[in-house]
Amino acid sequence: MFKDVLFAAVLGVFSTSTAIAGDTAQSWLMRMHHAAKTVSYEGIFVYLHDNRIETMQVAHELVKGVHRERLFSLNGEAREIIRDKDQVWCYLPNRKMGVHEYRRASTSGFPAVLAERIDMLKESYDLNLGSQDRIAGRPVQLLVVKPKDEFRYGYRFWIDTEHGLLLKVDLVGQKGRAIEQYMFTHITVKSKIDNTQFMPVTPKANLVWHGDEKKPPSASSLSGWVAQKLPKGYRLTSKTSRLQPVKKVPLEHLVYSDGISAVSVFIEKLQPGDTQPMLGLSHMGAVNAFGRVLDGYQITAVGEVPAVTVDYIGRAVVHKN
Repeated sequence: MFKDVLFAAVLGVFSTSTAIAGDTAQSWLMRMHHAAKTVSYEGIFVYLHDNRIETMQVAHELVKGVHRERLFSLNGEAREIIRDKDQVWCYLPNRKMGVHEYRRASTSGFPAVLAERIDMLKESYDLNLGSQDRIAGRPVQLLVVKPKDEFRYGYRFWIDTEHGLLLKVDLVGQKGRAIEQYMFTHITVKSKIDNTQFMPVTPKANLVWHGDEKKPPSASSLSGWVAQKLPKGYRLTSKTSRLQPVKKVPLEHLVYSDGISAVSVFIEKLQPGDTQPMLGLSHMGAVNAFGRVLDGYQITAVGEVPAVTVDYIGRAVVHKN
């Protein structure tokens, strides 16, 4: 009887509680951003998409301002992703292949918020606090991020009330339904993580490696590809050049973001013997892509954004001498 009463009381607290007094939606976003940059943890999360469930083990650590991270798939095709500083190694043992890149973004798939854009998010989204809940055995605060137009998805963020870590994300389509979900089922915050948690299971020597052999050049040395116009709220946030992982030809990479949603644009010169170029729209789950050919270059815009966004940005990319 006592357990039933206690359980009912707890349910009542969760269903009626709101954010801590004085907190705002923007302050929760800042906490989430700060935690992603400062908190070390180990855990297991699930990724739901396209009627599939993927389970990943993750270790994430920050040491003297340097991030390192390891993800290991627990079901389906064997995959392992390791990030150390600004380098990422993707191990695909079933394919006898590995890919190496220079990039700073997290490998977990959880969306990141750009700190310098938080003040500008209200240009593109309505931010509202929801009720408190519990994820992976920990109390969380719901933050609802609703888009103001058709050029971005919505988000529901469940943020750990103690550490500020993002424990669950719903990517929300135009009909208000979750089209993708990330959710921790177990997480432990740690001050130090054993080095063995960042060691690959598959030896590097067992795979054929593709990707970056050296760090991509800075933006100042790049050619003049640019999007002439952008959907409201989007800005150029990154511009790099590298070799295409398999064909070893130059590949320009532009990233446009509104602070949460992002679109990558890849520009590659078509080579003799290339297969049919990508033209028009395609999609895989929440990821949409648009391709076109301009002056012998394949231009591909791709991102977890609505199709109208990649179409808009992909068509706007031109070369300025």
